[in-house]
Amino acid sequence: MKGFTLLEILIVFAILAILSAISVGFYKNYAINSEMDLVKKAMIANLKQARSKSMTGEEGLKWGIHFINSEDDYYEIFSTPADYSSASTTIFSATYFPKTISFIEPITSSTIIFNKINGMISATSTVIFSSQIATSTITITPAGNIY
Repeated sequence: MKGFTLLEILIVFAILAILSAISVGFYKNYAINSEMDLVKKAMIANLKQARSKSMTGEEGLKWGIHFINSEDDYYEIFSTPADYSSASTTIFSATYFPKTISFIEPITSSTIIFNKINGMISATSTVIFSSQIATSTITITPAGNIY
C-alpha cells in the first residue's frame, strides 16, 4: 500500500505546530530587542545633537534634554539661556517611547544641559530604560562623552 497512516500525519502536524510556536516566541524577542536598539540609537543621536548645538553656540543658548518619567515616558530636546525651568526655554522636539519601553532611571523627571562651547555637563548622568525582556543603559560623562 502506498500512502501515510493517520498517525503519521498527526505526528507531522504536531511537530509543525511545536516548531511554529517556538518560532513565534523567537520572533517576538527579536522584535522587542530591535525596538530597544532603535530607541537607544535615537536617544544617543539626540543627545549628541543637543551637545553639538551647545558646542556651536546655536542661537547663543545652552541645549539639553529633559526626561519625563510618567505614564507616557518621553524626552524633550530644548534650548535655554539658563536651565529647563527658565521662562525662555524653547522645546525643540519631543520623542515618546513605544508603550513596550519605559524609563527605569531617571526615576523622576530629570534634565541634562550641555554647556556652551565645551559641551560638558555638571556630573555623570545615566539613563536606563527597559522592555519586558531587555534593559539598556546610556551614560553621559562630565566631559560630554555619550555611550
